[in-house]
Amino acid sequence: PIFVKNLEERMAMISRVLDDPQASLAEMAPRLLGGRTMTGEQIVPIVDALANNHEGQFQVNVPNHGALEGVPDDVVVEVPSAVNQKGIQPLHVGSLPLKVMLECILPEWLHMERGLEAFKTGDRSMLLWGVLESHQTRSYEQGVAVLEDLLAMEGNEELAEHFKGGWKWPVRQGR
Repeated sequence: PIFVKNLEERMAMISRVLDDPQASLAEMAPRLLGGRTMTGEQIVPIVDALANNHEGQFQVNVPNHGALEGVPDDVVVEVPSAVNQKGIQPLHVGSLPLKVMLECILPEWLHMERGLEAFKTGDRSMLLWGVLESHQTRSYEQGVAVLEDLLAMEGNEELAEHFKGGWKWPVRQGR
């Protein structure tokens, strides 16, 4: 009965907050959570900013569109953004140090592009490249076997069908 009573009170409070355009979800969250503290996730203040125009600045994932120089516009980046009823407006970050671009950003971007191209073309050899890049892979043969085993796993039938075209280059004897 205590749980049901508390739940009914929270549901009534949520209804009042939703009916009041001036109410701040961010301020109400601890009470809505039954006195528990928030997790530190930004979602409540972001929803509050979008729904109630309580503008804030948040670190969010958005298509680049020029926010981070040197990264294509269609790549999603995590950048500071202004959030309000107009939506999410990424702030121009400029460029990162060349060292960060060469050692972190560009390798990750290329990794992503290889994965997308592998999927678009159905090229197993591009998937194999990703397996061979792993520090856990000890040999070419092991990499091929791991990839074939992953594609043969239950639940991966659709993926295996997509990559059924095989290898774009010869695989060593025995595979």
